[in-house]
Amino acid sequence: MKKTLTLTCILLLVMAAALMATDTRVYTMGDNNNILLDDANIWLYPSRTYEYPNIAVAEFGSSYVYPDKALSPYDFYRFGAHWKLGSDKPMVLGTYFSNAPTAFPTDLMGGNLLTFRNGLGDNNRIDLFFGRQMSEYNFGAHLNLIQSSTDFTGDSTATFPYKEGFGMYSLSLGLTPTTGKWDIAANIGIGTFKQENATGHKLADPDGFMDLSVMGRYFAQQGPNYTLIPHAAFGYSKRGVKFMDPVADTVTQGNKYTTSGFEVGCGWNYTPATNVLAVMDFGIQYYKWKGEGTPGGGTASEASDTYTTIPYFKIGLDADVFKWMDIRMGATSYWDREKWVPEPMLERKYNSAYNDTYLGFGFHWNRLHVDTYTDPGLFLNGFNFISGRDSGQMNLQISALYEMM
Repeated sequence: MKKTLTLTCILLLVMAAALMATDTRVYTMGDNNNILLDDANIWLYPSRTYEYPNIAVAEFGSSYVYPDKALSPYDFYRFGAHWKLGSDKPMVLGTYFSNAPTAFPTDLMGGNLLTFRNGLGDNNRIDLFFGRQMSEYNFGAHLNLIQSSTDFTGDSTATFPYKEGFGMYSLSLGLTPTTGKWDIAANIGIGTFKQENATGHKLADPDGFMDLSVMGRYFAQQGPNYTLIPHAAFGYSKRGVKFMDPVADTVTQGNKYTTSGFEVGCGWNYTPATNVLAVMDFGIQYYKWKGEGTPGGGTASEASDTYTTIPYFKIGLDADVFKWMDIRMGATSYWDREKWVPEPMLERKYNSAYNDTYLGFGFHWNRLHVDTYTDPGLFLNGFNFISGRDSGQMNLQISALYEMM
């Protein structure tokens, strides 16, 4: 849930060249992608794509780290490559493919918006990135396509309904000056689905299906070895469904769900020594989910869930041990207040602190960079051939990046 609460939009500069690193690096440094300069930034700010030409990135994860992705216990879940096109005014095109499980429309809290009786095939089609320099700015775009459907028209043995489908189309645009002083990005996502019977009458119809978000950050260098990074983000999402009577062609029930929220914070990058980077982020978050049901001829219902995080902390360290190996450590702390109203006149409040810690290593062999999120059991128990004990997994997540140049 915590990752969801930062919204789709929410997701350092040490005034140096862009680092070759990955999702795993920023994750093990306290989940600090927003205040670290890294190729993983393209998922937040697509305008950074231009700075990372000719690379190939592989992401390996496990269901222990990403339970919401429904991955197998160990999986090679994403691979992408950046292609540099042209020489005078080059463009950078990024193509990423994922074997993530089928995406379904949800109520924004993890529940299904509707049930697809015939199921849907895998629908994560592609993530496309584009980056190009325009005058004194780098422009970038990210397009995500999700789409699949089933059509059993004319099949008398088909289960009811006969036609089903779901699609989600998201576009993010970003802008960064060539100086790298700031980034801004805006995202819009439009979704649609269908459910029809054999005669073409609708069983369910969308009633609003969209995502909107904006976010930005600014790098304010305060001295030779530290930089402040104020940042902010806002997001809004809506999901709605109308269930239809296929004979009378009227609405029998309607459900609507919305989320809105914002994040405001300030990060800090500090280089106390050569090849040592310490980072910290501090801020507040607000997130509200609201659900409304309007059954035909019945009584309308309403529920809400509000999270306020005041404050959150994220800290991380990246330091070299040998020329070919770095150590990464990080921690996060969210001081949450939740108010859950499952129905009118009923209210529940929770106050808690959610903390997590991370350990990882970075390995560099010429053009190959491998980042790991390491299972602490490896150090506590040791290798099996030494201790005779099961130390669990060696790594919970691995990223590999190769520079194609």
